[in-house]
Amino acid sequence: MQTNDPKGRALCVVIGVYLIAKAVLNMVIGGGFSFSEMFIAAGLAVMIFTGLKYFNYLAAAVLAVTALIYLPQNISNIGSNWLYLIEGVLDIGCAVLLCVQKNIRQHFTKTITINN
Repeated sequence: MQTNDPKGRALCVVIGVYLIAKAVLNMVIGGGFSFSEMFIAAGLAVMIFTGLKYFNYLAAAVLAVTALIYLPQNISNIGSNWLYLIEGVLDIGCAVLLCVQKNIRQHFTKTITINN
């Protein structure tokens, strides 16, 4: 994969691996396979890996909205949901990195060109 910033690409790989690992962990904890959760995690990881312009903002929005939706539920029963609360904090951290970290932003400079 060729992008403008190898450090940004490496950070995006770490975020993508985190998303896949999180989905697997949630399936193990939840006790069953969730096709939709794995599909969303894989889709976000692919979006991040591509380096296409503005995909970082789209992935960050999905991460942030998901974390914010589950935040009240995770805080209300913090004794048994501490792992999910940590996931939410990590999701927000990844979303912030995708939007503001300069190397990651430099990774997302590819455009789609259609040759006739």
